Amino acid sequence: MNEGAYHILLLIAVALIVLPAALISLCCLLAPFLRGPEDTFPLSVSRLLNSIYCRIYHQLKVVTRNDSIPESGPFILVANHTSGTDPMLVSCLTKRWVHYLMAREYHETFGMHWYFNAMGAIPVNRDGNDLRATRTALRLLKEGKGIGLFPQGGIRTPEELESDDAAKMGAAMFALWSGAPLIPVYIKGAPAFDSILLGIICPSRSRLYVGEPIHFEDTGKKPSREQIQAAAEKILDGIRLLKEKAETN
Repeated sequence: MNEGAYHILLLIAVALIVLPAALISLCCLLAPFLRGPEDTFPLSVSRLLNSIYCRIYHQLKVVTRNDSIPESGPFILVANHTSGTDPMLVSCLTKRWVHYLMAREYHETFGMHWYFNAMGAIPVNRDGNDLRATRTALRLLKEGKGIGLFPQGGIRTPEELESDDAAKMGAAMFALWSGAPLIPVYIKGAPAFDSILLGIICPSRSRLYVGEPIHFEDTGKKPSREQIQAAAEKILDGIRLLKEKAETN
């Protein structure tokens, strides 16, 4: 290797070490001034890093936005799910802490388990029979906190949003049992990979469309399966309406 090539490789290596370290240090200095109402210091640093990453690397823009997400009290964010980066993108909508329900196999990804725990993610079994995850989510809502989930039950293509059996009942069940407002979100342009790692590596031009809150009447009784299914369809219709708006832009 000649001396010129060696110097170039050395500069690249130094840049790969120094630039991330400088960015993290800057975020540590700024984070206390940008802290959300429920943030710990590590969470505020992580939120700032995530915002910079999403807005620069994924060119994230919020196309339609309103004051749907309350400044206090419980709320439920629901969105279509086309990429492993979706929770990172949707989190940019609010300074409040969003506890995402995520598939247990992703939660236990090697090297990422500690991060998901720090972010308050709720691991859930894909078969839907997970009382522990259900109780955790309902407890958080009762405490006035926010949760996020993807009512299709996994990563799907945008076309699958129109399927008759696309709606899973988890989001509807939480909304009916807790009385929390439910805010629909449509994600467009996120990197379409099932892998979280590939989604993080690949750049994109992501867009978020936010709908009006959906409220369900609290009857004081345990909802029937038919009521939960009807609520699930209403939730998915809210996301479909945002998809129609996105396709006209």
